[in-house]
Amino acid sequence: MNDERQQLIEDLETLNNIADALNRAVDARVALDQTLAHLVTLMDVDTGWIFLRDTTADEKWEGPGFRLAAHHNLPPAMDLHNPEAWNKGCDCQTLCLKGKLADAYNEVRCSRLGEVSGDRQGLVVHASSPLRAGEQVLGILNVAAPSWESFSPRALALLSNVGAQVGVALERALLYDMVQGQRIQEQATLLNFTNKLLGRLSLDDMLAFLVDEVRVLLDVDASAVLLPDEVDPRSLRFRATSGWRADPAAAGRRVPADDRSSSGVAMRTQQPVILDQIMMREIAPWMAEWLPHEEFLSAGVVPLIANGRSIGSLVVDTREQRQLKEGDVRLLQLMANQAALALEKVRLQEEEIRRQRLDEELSVARQIQLSMLPAGCPAEAGWDFAAYYEAAHQVGGDFYDFFELPHGDDDRRLGLVVADVADKGVPAALFMALSRTTIRNVAIGDRTPAAALEKANEMILNDSQTDLFLTAFYAALDLDSGRLVYSNAGHNPPLWYRAKSDEIDLLFTGGIALGVLPDILLENVEIKLEAGDALIFYTDGVTEAMNPQLQEFGLQRLREAIPPSADGCSALEVVESLVAAVNLHCEDARRWDDITLLVIRRLPHANGEQHAR
Repeated sequence: MNDERQQLIEDLETLNNIADALNRAVDARVALDQTLAHLVTLMDVDTGWIFLRDTTADEKWEGPGFRLAAHHNLPPAMDLHNPEAWNKGCDCQTLCLKGKLADAYNEVRCSRLGEVSGDRQGLVVHASSPLRAGEQVLGILNVAAPSWESFSPRALALLSNVGAQVGVALERALLYDMVQGQRIQEQATLLNFTNKLLGRLSLDDMLAFLVDEVRVLLDVDASAVLLPDEVDPRSLRFRATSGWRADPAAAGRRVPADDRSSSGVAMRTQQPVILDQIMMREIAPWMAEWLPHEEFLSAGVVPLIANGRSIGSLVVDTREQRQLKEGDVRLLQLMANQAALALEKVRLQEEEIRRQRLDEELSVARQIQLSMLPAGCPAEAGWDFAAYYEAAHQVGGDFYDFFELPHGDDDRRLGLVVADVADKGVPAALFMALSRTTIRNVAIGDRTPAAALEKANEMILNDSQTDLFLTAFYAALDLDSGRLVYSNAGHNPPLWYRAKSDEIDLLFTGGIALGVLPDILLENVEIKLEAGDALIFYTDGVTEAMNPQLQEFGLQRLREAIPPSADGCSALEVVESLVAAVNLHCEDARRWDDITLLVIRRLPHANGEQHAR
């Protein structure tokens, strides 16, 4: 997880550098070379180039209707002075002109590389991202590679992200060209707006600035930002407002995230929605109590789009009849585009901070949980103990325990527990802590194993406020005689290796899991462990561990993994053999459940006496 987090941080830093370079450039086109160099490095490829649409380019060189705006590390066969490579159009340009580069990225077998002679450095294909401004395609971003396998899902996601950033930046550059001749003051205001917006570090601060600035810049009476509700994704929630008489954000107002609301329509179509006086009178039922008091007569709604995905809406309202002009709508869209990228950047940063904080908290929780497991195995004369525990997540729900039981002056008794909570992660870990303490407390009261588990079930049902439950196997071992009395509450039956016959039996006994039903009845069973005998306790994370072909490890493989003539192996050697067999079976497949193994052996006699401690 640390490697994935570090990779995410590095990706975010590079994307931020690209966004910063594009935003700092007065004309984003001058930053394309730097952007392209960052991108190919981030995608772990070598070569890329960018075409921009140019209606004045009617000659064949670089392709009619296009100009080569940036390139990085072109192979010798694509030297810029080679007519064979450049004195023609190509397939990606044709697809672009026909509107067929529709997706965030498109995989194209490069016709320039395919038809040119010379050293192509193995390049055959390229992934292409259209550079869009709304529905208009401004250019093509190509990144080349020897094969499709060179483009990982992460690399293609980065290509789409940078393509979207470049498209927005080029749109701003086009607006800059327009404003240079028509609206110098508006452009200066827009650039100032963008710089101030990007300077906001927290989401709430950014949203508050956004609605205030939009309201002033477009000279409207009110504005608002709506984002998907975190609790109910079918709704959009007012997150920030400016100029409203009764703040819908403070009141927790919501609207449907579908075609029943103008914000829902704008997000679905990714197009502006303009409402006039007649439309404003059509008040939907969910707004009837609060919207009429605002006396709005017109409105404009534009989607907030990041990486091709609608993440919210930006709304402006007026209390006088006013039709937003085309320039106003375009300016509103441009501000929404800049805001969406800034919001997504802040969201990713805050998500990473939350993830780091969660990782830190889980690390502490793991240390606390591990501290509740035995610090080591018992060292008892005549016996050998070994245990293994591996959580599927940072914290888990399996546990095992050893504890002394009440005994007389002439005997030694030890309690052994292996249990498995029917859940994963933090809830299972908390329930594990409750269950471990409960079982230990009732067990040391000199109850039989069955009576102890029955009492633990009663206490767990009384104390727990969840629907979690656990399976448990509890045994009381007389360390002098080898007498073992056990009871099973729905847990996997342990394996009993019998040294005298060199056979393996299962300790079967019926029983229901703890925390499910009240007043359960469990059974006590007694066996005697002879010299050389061994018991193997385990949780279902062992037998249900799956390989990449989704085949379970199973009970038979577990039996076969016990070393031959186990009476000659230490408990630790048996555990290591079982763990190695599970790992070999699973290969690199993800572990979905916690794994616990506990092995106890009665040592063989030596000179008529058991080995001393």
